Amino acid sequence: MNKRNQLIACLAACFLGATSVPASAQTWPSSQAVKIVVPFSAGTGLDVVARGFAEEFGKQTKGTFTVENKDGAGGTIGAMSVLRAAPDGHTMLFTAHEPFAAAPYMQAAAQYDPANDFEPIAKIAVIPMVLITGSNSGLHSFSDMVTKAKASPGKMSYASSGIGAPSHLNVEVFKRELGLDIVPIPYKNTGQAMTDLIGGQFALYMPSFPAALPMLRSGQVRALAIGSAQRSTVLPDIPTLSEVLRKPGLEAAVWYGFFAPKGTPPPSLTGCRPRSPRRLPSWKTG
Repeated sequence: MNKRNQLIACLAACFLGATSVPASAQTWPSSQAVKIVVPFSAGTGLDVVARGFAEEFGKQTKGTFTVENKDGAGGTIGAMSVLRAAPDGHTMLFTAHEPFAAAPYMQAAAQYDPANDFEPIAKIAVIPMVLITGSNSGLHSFSDMVTKAKASPGKMSYASSGIGAPSHLNVEVFKRELGLDIVPIPYKNTGQAMTDLIGGQFALYMPSFPAALPMLRSGQVRALAIGSAQRSTVLPDIPTLSEVLRKPGLEAAVWYGFFAPKGTPPPSLTGCRPRSPRRLPSWKTG
């Protein structure tokens, strides 16, 4: 079984809770580390999930899996580094949808074809975004935010991870729906945006749920709305965007998935017999 096939087998075991992993997937046949490129900064929800998978891959295969953050240009820098890597199973991309669904159509830096230049391995999850504010902002609900923004057009601001990022586009959606004038402030990484939100440098931020969860639990930030289809079991009192905007079916979410350089051999799931899925992480909604 080639290295990419083994990654697929391990994904099945890690995510589905397979009853068995093929014997050839239990021991990694190379001493060379496998690099998982995350095209965004450390501390993002994507990074947190990638490191969890890297740890589990190592346990399943006895191999070495490392996470390398290559942030910048809406994820295109990291994506292009994987595009140029040898298709030998030692490099893969773990990304949210931005470098595939947004950046190639909005940024000249994305010099690749998202549909044909990579080998898809697996879609891992769909992650809701969550609209948050600093605990000292004076905003206690989505309606508070709308009232304050309408009272002072152009005075309220929000952080984004750059043009075309989910944290940018999803806020622009509800701005348009409600006729709000809220100013975007681009940031290079989630950590700095979160720090400045807590410090009161701006009023709003809409990161992924995993990225926001530690600060929500510590009480440093407050959730105003969540982008999932149903309310979260973790935040049952927080309305969904579809509720507050009265738009049934509206969601604000990103998908996470693994990709390999073009030319990496196709996968095989033979031998992985899934049983009932494991309990999903605590940020799972619904």
